[in-house]
Amino acid sequence: MEKMSSKERFIAAIEKEGVDRIPTGPPFQGYWALDYLKLNVGKSIENPKLAALAQIDVTNKCEFDGLETMWDWLAPVEALGCQVNIPDVGGPNTMTHIISGPDVLDKMEQPDPEKDYRAKSAMQTTKILMEKIGKEKFLYMTLVCPFTLVGELRGVENLMLDLYDDPKFVKDMLSFSTETLKNYSEYLMSSGVDGIILCDPTASGDLISKEDFDKFSQSYTKDVAKVVRDQDGYVLLHICGNTSDRLESIADIRADVFSLDFLVDLEHAKNTIGNKQTLLGNVNPAETLFNGTPKDTLEESKSCIRKTGGIGHILGAGCDIAPGTPIENIEVWKKAVQLPL
Repeated sequence: MEKMSSKERFIAAIEKEGVDRIPTGPPFQGYWALDYLKLNVGKSIENPKLAALAQIDVTNKCEFDGLETMWDWLAPVEALGCQVNIPDVGGPNTMTHIISGPDVLDKMEQPDPEKDYRAKSAMQTTKILMEKIGKEKFLYMTLVCPFTLVGELRGVENLMLDLYDDPKFVKDMLSFSTETLKNYSEYLMSSGVDGIILCDPTASGDLISKEDFDKFSQSYTKDVAKVVRDQDGYVLLHICGNTSDRLESIADIRADVFSLDFLVDLEHAKNTIGNKQTLLGNVNPAETLFNGTPKDTLEESKSCIRKTGGIGHILGAGCDIAPGTPIENIEVWKKAVQLPL
């Protein structure tokens, strides 16, 4: 087969067409790349050019076929009024939860993404990356899902209690957060990127049941995903933890790609929804990539590929590539995708 560009290869995998080799996608390399280049997070927001150059540096070394151009996936949290801590390394942390009850929700107003300094910085970084590598690479931005956003605004522990004590209140919060994220999705897609990866870690099987996932997460994420599709973008979805019991429900969201946590067996996922979605993953990011060796990474990567047969599969990590992960372990992927199964 004739050699494909990275973008052609990534899109062909999404469409389940033939590829010259399996594509690679981190899926979340942003904060790791900043740390690798010793650029603290605050400075990266202030200087989008430096943020973009950090991503280009690791992409060139690792030969990623796709990568995120916005990794500040929780930006709407601060825009909505929560206090956050922006560390030197890693993602910002929500320090205060602003929804103490229905009366507060009733008074909240939707933020304007164009006035969100963090989202604006990400848009500038994206513009630079599109100019530099956009024709060659598949580029996507990262954004929180409605259920996880509610967890940040309300507090996850309170949200878990609300699911049983006041489900109507939860649905009211979800309706509000869905509108927020639909607005953000439309704004982010105006950059011209290839797609958005929606992240819903609080909807993990480690936190809520399949029944609660179907009731409180699925349809709201589906509404946000529709906005991305309506802007001619590809939808990628990541949910942390073990989601083996809800794969069919996840497939119904109609994301083009499902990024699986390492806790989900790729062979099981392939047999369950592999005809509906391309799978991304799912090398163990902590035990293998962070603490392991290049040999460990190579063996696990080959195992992942064997489980899918290399069809409808993008090789990557099971979650974020953690800051401090040795780049030698990530560079192994470009070798793994060239080897026979």
